[in-house]
Amino acid sequence: MNRKHKGMLSVELVVAISVLATIIGVLVALGNSYGKLNNNLWARHICNNAAQAQMDALATTGKPINDSTFEKLWPGVTCTIEKSDGSGTWRGLQRIDLTLSKKVKQNDVQIHLTRYLPATEGGVQ
Repeated sequence: MNRKHKGMLSVELVVAISVLATIIGVLVALGNSYGKLNNNLWARHICNNAAQAQMDALATTGKPINDSTFEKLWPGVTCTIEKSDGSGTWRGLQRIDLTLSKKVKQNDVQIHLTRYLPATEGGVQ
């Protein structure tokens, strides 16, 4: 009677191991996806903080943060500043456009920030 069911334990063991391997594979793929998402969100957070600090420096001192200090505080973040005169209802103000970017593996995270600042008192340099 035992000879009839001799291979049944082996089949159950193979099925259980394959189901477990499939579950582990799915969990690894999900972990990898969430890791990439986390890296992108963290880079966006860093760029937002750098943009706010750069805007605050421009608003209070009229000058951007020194390049060496900026690189020390936010490594890998590049910042471009574009200045133009306000038009229409914004006439008399200076428009500041900041574009910050950070490379995350193959992706490039970019943040655009615009603010109008008073052009009086020496303006933004």
